[in-house]
Amino acid sequence: MTILETRELTKYYGTGENQVRALDGVDLKVQAGEFLAIVGTSGSGKSTLLHMLGGLDRPTGGRVEVEGRDIFSMKDEALTIFRRRKIGFVFQNYNLVPVLNVYENIVLPIQLDGRGPDKGYTDQIIETLGLGPKLQNLPNNLSGGQQQRVAIA
Repeated sequence: MTILETRELTKYYGTGENQVRALDGVDLKVQAGEFLAIVGTSGSGKSTLLHMLGGLDRPTGGRVEVEGRDIFSMKDEALTIFRRRKIGFVFQNYNLVPVLNVYENIVLPIQLDGRGPDKGYTDQIIETLGLGPKLQNLPNNLSGGQQQRVAIA
């Protein structure tokens, strides 16, 4: 079963002789359970592709389908909800909310979705990632590795 597919995906920046073709007609299929690594040289379009696949940036052309649904046919609010429920990103700079403690950062996406956290599941994630002793810490009081684990959680 195909869970992710791109068709003729393009992303161009700039115009004329300053135009950069970050993606130029990318076709990709990912099957359920498949492991995929995106590799390439600096500037080859890896981050651009991942931003398109995750619905973080809109393509110049083409389609991205997740579970058969064209994600860029969605309005912005629906796409935001879709990303929150279906897509996970760990950014290089982690993108934690600096005024929220570790626990608050972990449960924030669930709360933004209008739900309460599942305590058992949340506790399991916290234990697995070794974050228990740090739950009340703000992100700026954590090491880079700890911040990355909070972002994963």
